[in-house]
Amino acid sequence: MDNAENISTVEKQIGSSKNISNAEILPLEKHHAIEKNGQIGFDVERLVPNQTYIECGVEKLTALANAVGLGGQIDRITEIFQNLTTSWGDRRVGETSTWKSDVSDDCAPFEFSLALAPDRAELRVLIEAQGTAPDLYTNWQAGLELNQYIAQHFNVSLDRFEQIADLYTPTNPEAKFSMWHAICFYPDKPPSFKLYLNPHAQESSRAAAIVEESLVRLGFTHAWPTLAETAAQRGPDKDEFAYFSLDLAADTQARVKVYIRHQDATPAALESALSAARNYVPGDAIEFCQAMAPGQTSFTAKSAISAFSWVVGDDAIPSSSTLHLPISNYATDDRAVCNRIDLYFIERGLPVSIYNSAIDALTKRKLEAGVGMHSYTSLRRDKQQRRVTLYLNPEVNAVRPPRKMNAVQPARSSRSLAEMVHYYEEYTVAHHPFLQRLQREAVNPAHIWLLFMNVREGVVTHFTRLLANVVGRVDDEKIRCILTKQLNEELGNGNINAVHRKLFDRLIAGIDAWKMESFTEEMLTPGREYSQNLEAIYFDSNCYEGVGAAILMEIHGKQFDLCLGQEFRKTNIELSKIAWLTMHEEIEIDHADEALILARFLADSELGTIAAKQGAEKTRLASWQFLDRLYRLCFC
Repeated sequence: MDNAENISTVEKQIGSSKNISNAEILPLEKHHAIEKNGQIGFDVERLVPNQTYIECGVEKLTALANAVGLGGQIDRITEIFQNLTTSWGDRRVGETSTWKSDVSDDCAPFEFSLALAPDRAELRVLIEAQGTAPDLYTNWQAGLELNQYIAQHFNVSLDRFEQIADLYTPTNPEAKFSMWHAICFYPDKPPSFKLYLNPHAQESSRAAAIVEESLVRLGFTHAWPTLAETAAQRGPDKDEFAYFSLDLAADTQARVKVYIRHQDATPAALESALSAARNYVPGDAIEFCQAMAPGQTSFTAKSAISAFSWVVGDDAIPSSSTLHLPISNYATDDRAVCNRIDLYFIERGLPVSIYNSAIDALTKRKLEAGVGMHSYTSLRRDKQQRRVTLYLNPEVNAVRPPRKMNAVQPARSSRSLAEMVHYYEEYTVAHHPFLQRLQREAVNPAHIWLLFMNVREGVVTHFTRLLANVVGRVDDEKIRCILTKQLNEELGNGNINAVHRKLFDRLIAGIDAWKMESFTEEMLTPGREYSQNLEAIYFDSNCYEGVGAAILMEIHGKQFDLCLGQEFRKTNIELSKIAWLTMHEEIEIDHADEALILARFLADSELGTIAAKQGAEKTRLASWQFLDRLYRLCFC
């Protein structure tokens, strides 16, 4: 049977399973005009007439529980839901609030999800505890109180949360949440509880370091390198650490989970990220992307998310990975979404009838009349079985209207080069987990020695040649003037004894007593790879990529020098032996200021700006990966 015949057969199966006509499962563009629906947009009288959030939640939760075979537990399920939502449950739907919950797409403080495998179904609820006057900090306090309630009434453990709570106590006013709770209901065992924390709750630039420190504190001391080098290999500007989750269970199977948001990721990039886990099956991610968002070459409209989990006994390699796709952002309406899920379930032997029953029970509108009921669909392998989870918006505040799908998603708004300079100043390389761990642990001279040996291999030995190449090719004299000044300073302003490379060699000689006993030439690989990456950027056919690299290197230089200067001062080293570092602590500040001047000089050249931004981005990634590899060498 060819592919077209196979699809036709599956569509007939869908039509039969949902008791709809074949016409209803045709692509949207082949339908007659969709009847206008008064529920599109916010209309509290039509959506949830005169209900509190608890009343609305209980009604929808009851419908879902019946649909997935948990009808015998409804009283217990709704009782738990009511007890966990007292902080906002009595509010009327539609009441204005200064706090817009990020739990669901329509800002409701709860969201449902169904986890479906061939042999079982689970029902979950995600909620956000809120303060009387909700904000980031009062919600955190409400979350702490909810933790205590759960600990008193259920068999849970808060021990792991208490080990890392100080890392997530919120101080960043721009963070979207501080703490969420999830409850999972099963057909054959008591409910379980999960906690979600925000790595951005204190300082977004430290999100990766917060995740790394959390893993180390919880005993997964070797987990970071695989996560950084595989799951987040595109660097912090593309692969962002979004959530940190704990199972609140008191057993060895309680998971620690890390979620990564992948900006503008292709299906191939997602496949590569998910390969970090032991349960990875090659091809799963690409196949799932094609099924849920057919024809989508990059997830630009809304980012896909990956999740990685560890249990006791895991360390370097996570047990499992999960792919979360924001499916409603890549479909015209919820009918199209349901059709895709039905096709995938039927072809893979997943319980399509349970899924259809749940959607029928939850839906109070025509599926064609809006898009957004499904916020995400996720795929995970569980003992080699596919397990798909559907994340369902409650749609109590709004229903998004159907959308027209563009063949090409619009590009994200781009920062100017000057804005990028400010961004890289704020999102400092000093917050890389390697440098953060160096600073928080007792001084380890051998690690500092190995770092500086790799810096010499990667940057110092070749830097004047790289910079001179750009100076010789750039055609803007204002830019050439600044770069020439920097090159002259690197060369000691004509004094051979003050050449920075020679001063650096004296620093290396001065810390020779710190040499790592187990050192081998292979341990210089991070520096050699860094050097190759920089050479490709500085010698790119467009010399303005090299200008962008020069801008970024001066910013990183200042951040690196100030960070390592603090470490050296914790030792008894004579400052005269590290003249290179103390001198750079001063001149790199001037060079970093010149980075902004260079960015402004480039503003009149669109092509030059584009190339410079590309050079800065590539250099940022090369620097980040260089430190990733050093982390593995020093701490694993």
